[in-house]
Amino acid sequence: MRVVSIGDLVIDYYYKNEKFLGINGGMTSHNIIANLAKMGINTAVFGVCGNDIQGEIAIKSLEKLDVDVNNIIILDDVRTRCFHVSYFDNEGKLLFTSKKRCPFCNNKKWYENSLINTDDIIKKINDEDILIFDNLNNKNQIIIDATGNKKIIDLGQYFELENLSDKEIIDKLYNKFEIINFNERVSKYLIKRLNLNNDADLYNILKPNFMTITRGENGATFVREGIEYNFKLKSKDNVVDSTGAGDAFISSIIRDCIKNNFICNTNMFEKWYENSRKLTAKVVSKMGARGHLNTLFKVKQIDDKCTCDNFIYNERKKIKRCNININNLETRIINAIKSTASNKIDDIAFNENNSCLFIGTGGSYAGAYFAAKITNLMYGCNTYSMYPRDVLYRNNNNIDKVVLFSYSGKTDDIITSVKDLNKKNLYIVTKGELQNIVLKTGILKKNILSYRTSSNKGKERGFLSFEGAVAPAAIFLKHYLEKTNYNINIENFIKDSINNWNEKIKNIINKETITKMGEHKILNLFRGDYTDAACYDLESKIIESGIFNCIIHEKKNFSHGRFINYENLNNTCSIYFKQKSTTKYEHELLKYLGDNNIVIESNYDGILAEFDLLIASQFIIYYIGKVMNIDVSKPKYSEDAMKIYFYKGDL
Repeated sequence: MRVVSIGDLVIDYYYKNEKFLGINGGMTSHNIIANLAKMGINTAVFGVCGNDIQGEIAIKSLEKLDVDVNNIIILDDVRTRCFHVSYFDNEGKLLFTSKKRCPFCNNKKWYENSLINTDDIIKKINDEDILIFDNLNNKNQIIIDATGNKKIIDLGQYFELENLSDKEIIDKLYNKFEIINFNERVSKYLIKRLNLNNDADLYNILKPNFMTITRGENGATFVREGIEYNFKLKSKDNVVDSTGAGDAFISSIIRDCIKNNFICNTNMFEKWYENSRKLTAKVVSKMGARGHLNTLFKVKQIDDKCTCDNFIYNERKKIKRCNININNLETRIINAIKSTASNKIDDIAFNENNSCLFIGTGGSYAGAYFAAKITNLMYGCNTYSMYPRDVLYRNNNNIDKVVLFSYSGKTDDIITSVKDLNKKNLYIVTKGELQNIVLKTGILKKNILSYRTSSNKGKERGFLSFEGAVAPAAIFLKHYLEKTNYNINIENFIKDSINNWNEKIKNIINKETITKMGEHKILNLFRGDYTDAACYDLESKIIESGIFNCIIHEKKNFSHGRFINYENLNNTCSIYFKQKSTTKYEHELLKYLGDNNIVIESNYDGILAEFDLLIASQFIIYYIGKVMNIDVSKPKYSEDAMKIYFYKGDL
């Protein structure tokens, strides 16, 4: 399902006290799409613009919000439509005017008749698309009449209706829209023009599913099945600029209607109104119709000519660390397994009589967990994967070997947790520099399993660890495959896994998925049956990025009452990791979890599935961030939080 706006693109110029401020995309239907995209709804624009810098920025303003702009047609020898909004201080209040002509040079960049290609647009519309219009020009009307899709219209002007007969007006609107939104000015015009008594009469003569009228400071009216529901504004918000308020209001209504499958439940109207009011309050507190979504594009005047038609725009490229880290993941893992680290596992000399600790924290915990599992599988020794502080609160007298996992090799809490243990029994898996680790930790040089090489020096940046989670696991997997004479090429296995999950997760994690996750901000993760490392890693990444909360369930333990939380609190969005084989119990559990469950299934069983799904975890968090348009590797931590992050001392 997509929500699609249709129409020519517009650029809005903004001025304050005769000073040019900047530009941004405009037009009611596209503003609605911009708001819906920010809410996580799958959106697209079918429209046209000129082959000029204004058109480029109009497209970019939508693209920045992750709106699908692939169906915008760029026309040569056409100037993108431009609108000019001027603000003036008047005793502390901003007054504004909006015109099609520049307030300085009087230049008009506006063509009157729409240039969209109706045949081309109709061909591209999918059956499930919801179509958004903001006027009833001839080309829009062709699309409205030719398609059976759900349609929504927001009419803020009535000038195009003045030359039509009453019958023509009614024919354009009658029984064609799921939602019609009027501002008060238009509804009053139509009531008077059509000789009606009230908004309910207007609803009955036009027959939408749902009708809304925005009244500014006087609130709003909803009309459903001929009954009016009036809502008063309870408190006045601080209004900087009211442009875009109506666009935001109906955007919120559309979002709530979509969530409710377009069933207009009158019991929900008060909540819908309040949701719209809250969004509108954000809009009017900023300058510009999209000021709450993105800042104005700052442009630079080229010469003495008017800025409205003579400027350049240079956007500073934002580097997303998460993109860099995921794009380099394959190279870094392959380089890690080509190092001497996996060969040095032999020097640890695990045997069936050993009791061993595998210690990691944050992203390194997944590597520690995987290594503990594979060591137990290979040697039959007792292995325990632990967080650093837990090590201090146990009797470690019978521990034979301790393997530490630290990307830098100098993680303070990991080193502190083993300060009282015999150094000769300590080993560390790291990408850090040997000499620095020896000086910092006192760990013997021969006990350092470093996957740092001359061709693998680049350090992963950011708070989330991708290489740091997968590379240590890959080193132990390589050791396992070689010692068991497993007939598999590890390089090809890693490459195939990365390519497979990159494509699969790209299709699984979309705006609809994110909306479902974000509804309650809680994500359930199901682990067990060689899926634990992936589950712990994904939980860590999601929590550390601050986007959702997570609850981890062991698959069978879930059946011992944990489902009550799942049902009562409606925490029904889940990611379920599984190996290729499915147990009888899993069949029942998956049936219970139903359609709200995202199943991440490996092509393998056993330890290969464990590693394969750990790679899947990296792409899940990457595509969550990509769809949400955030860099999950760079969360904004507070100063107080960073004090405990950098804490060094007794644990």
